[in-house]
Amino acid sequence: MENKNQSCLGIMVDLAGCPNRCRHCWLGEHRNGCMGAQEFIKIAIQFKRACEAVENGCRELSFFSWWREPDFHRDYRELWRLEQELSSPGRAQRFELLSTWRLARDERYAPWAAALPTQACQVTFFGMEQSTDWGMRRRGAFRDQLTATERCLDAGIAPRWQLFLTKRCLAELDDFLRLMDRLRLPQRCEAIGRRFEFFIGGMTPEGSGYELEPLRIERQDLKCVPRELVDRSRDGLRLLGRPEQEWMAELSQEEAPPGMRAALPCLAVDADGDVYPNLAEPAPWWRLGNLYTDGAEKILQVYQAGVTPGMRANATVPRSTLARRYGDARSSKLYDKDDLICRFMHQWGAHEMAEKT
Repeated sequence: MENKNQSCLGIMVDLAGCPNRCRHCWLGEHRNGCMGAQEFIKIAIQFKRACEAVENGCRELSFFSWWREPDFHRDYRELWRLEQELSSPGRAQRFELLSTWRLARDERYAPWAAALPTQACQVTFFGMEQSTDWGMRRRGAFRDQLTATERCLDAGIAPRWQLFLTKRCLAELDDFLRLMDRLRLPQRCEAIGRRFEFFIGGMTPEGSGYELEPLRIERQDLKCVPRELVDRSRDGLRLLGRPEQEWMAELSQEEAPPGMRAALPCLAVDADGDVYPNLAEPAPWWRLGNLYTDGAEKILQVYQAGVTPGMRANATVPRSTLARRYGDARSSKLYDKDDLICRFMHQWGAHEMAEKT
């Protein structure tokens, strides 16, 4: 299985949580924690010792002081120092992800991030102001995204805008296009030696994102998307995928299992100590155990063996079985193939858990 003999494993600890409850988030809703540096160190030591004790345990580890929102913790500078100290040499990582919540509130944050260096920062929208506030479930979120954009530019960081399309925002797309024009983002990024990127993202239907399925874009909705907006998008509309009915003909013939994989093999520890692999949403059928009651060694053994219900299904249940059970051959909703498989796996997991109760 893919979990064995990995060169490096990431351990993501949700020390502070997230200020948002975004409707598209595949991680779903979790309680925000209030853990500090000492708790982070203790968890890191547990996993280091467990890796030494477990046969074929990963010998190199990357530690992250966040899971959902990077740098949301007030001690983000000290925690980044600890990430470097605790991780195996050269394994501490920064991504093109910053806390836009913090960017809008902490004037020192963008210059600090730029010095790491950070060249780009992802900024998410669900349309214009009301739709973005709705999408992030927080009043003022849209304004925060604009402030974050400005502070990134001031610090020499390129804002990379992503727009999640739903049926809710189709009527706002001309206004969104004018907003980009008014802010002159390509020209201002060029002035700091960067390139402005904008893309139209597709939503993965798991975690909180599964609840957005009634608002998922369908093929007939594409006529409402301005051609100029598509032309400006880095990938056009490719990330939205194809109609489900087209995928059904293909998936109903595939005997291979789902085979969901993580771009970065990681374990995620939430505020309650529950641990999940980042193969998919942190749902009960993927849960590896609890750090405080089971311990890191047992959790690593479960992860290596791949014996959670979700991991077993991911390795054994044919895609054709999932497609026949959960697919809709009449649906014109747009999916990337991997996202549709994620939906099937979410539906399978919810069905399995319901049968056990």
